[in-house]
Amino acid sequence: MITSYLFAIGAVVIASASQVLLKKKASDAPKRFWKKFLNGPVLLSYILLFISMALNSLALREMDVAVLPCITATSFLWIMLLSAIFLGEKPTRNKIIGIAMILAGVVVSHLQF
Repeated sequence: MITSYLFAIGAVVIASASQVLLKKKASDAPKRFWKKFLNGPVLLSYILLFISMALNSLALREMDVAVLPCITATSFLWIMLLSAIFLGEKPTRNKIIGIAMILAGVVVSHLQF
């Protein structure tokens, strides 16, 4: 059971890293159309996304289906953190408030009434 949670969290972090890599490459994209999609970083990001989907599938073998979307919702937090570290983006107040609302929604969705 614990491994399924680790798979799910790993999948979210890997997918977030993939998105940050795509964002970085999009900002310095070459002028030729095919080079935008057929270069090392973009292909790596697609491979990471595939690995993320495989980990999600493994996680769902033992995990309750209702839990995975809550873990996946944390991807916005991971993307903000990875963007700050690797792209030098500073989180805005609105982004922080939005992520806090998402995390609050995750917590509320798991409360037992």
